[in-house]
Amino acid sequence: MKLLHVLSSMITVTCFFACGIAPPKSVSSAPTPTPTPTPNGQWRVYTPPDKSFSVELTCEPRQTNVSEPSTPIYQYACGLEESIGPYFFAIVVSKIDFDVAKIRDEATFERSVRELLTPNKRLIQLVPIKIEGGIGREMIFTNTRDDLDNGRVRVIIFGKHRYEILFAATDLKMLESAAAERFFATFKPRR
Repeated sequence: MKLLHVLSSMITVTCFFACGIAPPKSVSSAPTPTPTPTPNGQWRVYTPPDKSFSVELTCEPRQTNVSEPSTPIYQYACGLEESIGPYFFAIVVSKIDFDVAKIRDEATFERSVRELLTPNKRLIQLVPIKIEGGIGREMIFTNTRDDLDNGRVRVIIFGKHRYEILFAATDLKMLESAAAERFFATFKPRR
C-alpha cells in the first residue's frame, strides 16, 4: 500500500515536471503504474512505439498522455518494491514547438530546469551534463514535507524533444545506486 502511495506521489511530481503546473481539469490524472517486473527482474531495453528514446529497465513501463491530446506529453513509468525500499522510473517526453535556439542558451535552460521544482522541493544538487548534439542538466531533490520523496532527474533537450528522466526512491542513498546509475547510463534520446 505504501508503494502505491509513493508511486502516485512520484507521478504527481513527474506531471509537475512535464507541465510546470497541475494538469488542467480536462486532463485526467495519470494512473498509478502497476509494478510489472520483467522476468526475474532482469534489465531489458525498452523503446516506446514512437522510438523517441531507448533505455534499460527492470519493469515494463506504462505509457500515459499527461497533457491535452492536441499537444501530447507522454509519460512512461513503472516502479518496483525491493527489500531496500520502493523505487520508481519515469520518463516524460514532449515535443519542442518553440525557438530551440533560445532554450539552448545555458542560463535560460538552467532556469527552466530550476522552475520544475515545486515550493516543497529542496534542491540538493544541479549540474550540467554533456549531451552530444543537445543540452542537459541533472538535479537531485528531496521533499521538505515528506522525507520519503526523493528524486534524481535529468532534463535533456535533444533534437525537437525535451526529456525528463526521473529515478525516485524513498531512500536518498538509492539515488546513487547501481539501479539508478544503469537507468541513466542506458538512456539514449533519438531524433
